[in-house]
Amino acid sequence: MDMKTKMVVWDIVERDKYGRILNMTAWPHKTSDSRPSIFLVPVDGSPTSLTAMNVALRLADQRPNAELHVLNVQLLGGNDVLDDAVERQGLLETEEVRDFLALNHESYQLHIATGVPAQVIHDYSCVHNVAEIVIGTRGMGNFQRLLLGSVALDVISNSLIPVTLVKSSDRAGSLPAESIAWLIPFDGTPAALRAVRYVIRHVSHLESKPILHLLNVRSYNAVDIEKAIGLLEMAKLPFDVHVEAGDPANKILEAIEQNGCGHIVMGSRGLGTLGGIVLGSVSQSVVQHAAIPVTLIK
Repeated sequence: MDMKTKMVVWDIVERDKYGRILNMTAWPHKTSDSRPSIFLVPVDGSPTSLTAMNVALRLADQRPNAELHVLNVQLLGGNDVLDDAVERQGLLETEEVRDFLALNHESYQLHIATGVPAQVIHDYSCVHNVAEIVIGTRGMGNFQRLLLGSVALDVISNSLIPVTLVKSSDRAGSLPAESIAWLIPFDGTPAALRAVRYVIRHVSHLESKPILHLLNVRSYNAVDIEKAIGLLEMAKLPFDVHVEAGDPANKILEAIEQNGCGHIVMGSRGLGTLGGIVLGSVSQSVVQHAAIPVTLIK
C-alpha cells in the first residue's frame, strides 16, 4: 500500500481494526535484494540521534552489504484514518536524520511505529534479523538517563545482539573508520572473545587497518589472553596488548586517553573482572564517563 505525503511515499502502512496507524515503512532509496547486515538506529529527534547515526554509518561502512534502518516510536493514541498525528510527529522527529542521510546519498529504510518503545525496538530487531542496534545516550551521570529514558537500558538488558551506546559529545563518529583506534577490555570470558571477533569482523575489510588495543586488568591469565591474541594474529590485524592492575573502570578510562581510542567493545555479563557488565559498576562507570561509543556484547 502506498500512502503519499509531501515528504514521504510510504511503501507499507499497517492499521489496527479501528483504523489507527500501527506501523509505517518507507524505502527512500531501494536497497540490495541480497541479505543485508542491518544496523538499527532508534531516533527521537534529539541531537544524540544524529550523533548515533554518524557512528552507525561508520560501523555500517565496515560491513559488506550493510543496511541502515531508522526507527521512530510513537505512543499509540487516539489517531484514526483521518488523523495523521503519528505520521507528522514521526516525520518531525526523524527530519534532521533523514536530511543528513539524503545529503550524504545514503540508502536507508524509515520505519515509524506505535507502542512501547523498548518492546518495539526489541521486536523490530528480532523480526528483521538486525545485526546491531546503535542508540544515543545523554551521558548525564546516571546510567539509566539515556536517549529514551529507561528504554535503552531495557534494550541492553533484553537484546542478544550488540548494542552500541553513543553520547552527543562524541566527535569520532564522523571520522573515517581507518582513523578510529579500538579498545577491547578482555577478561577471558566467552563474551570477551565474542567482543574480539566483533572487532575483527568490523575492521578486517578495511584497506587501511586501525590499531586495536587489547586491555586486561588485574585478572591476567596467559592462556586466556593468548586466545584473543591468536584471533587477532590470524586476522593479521595490528594490535597492542596492555596488562594493568587496579580498578577496571578507571584503567579502561585511562587507556582511552593514553591510546587515543575512539571506540570501546566489551563483553557483557562476564564472570571475570568485568562480570555483570550490563548492570555492573564497571560498565556503568565506563558508559557514564567515556566520551566515545561503547559497544556491549553478550
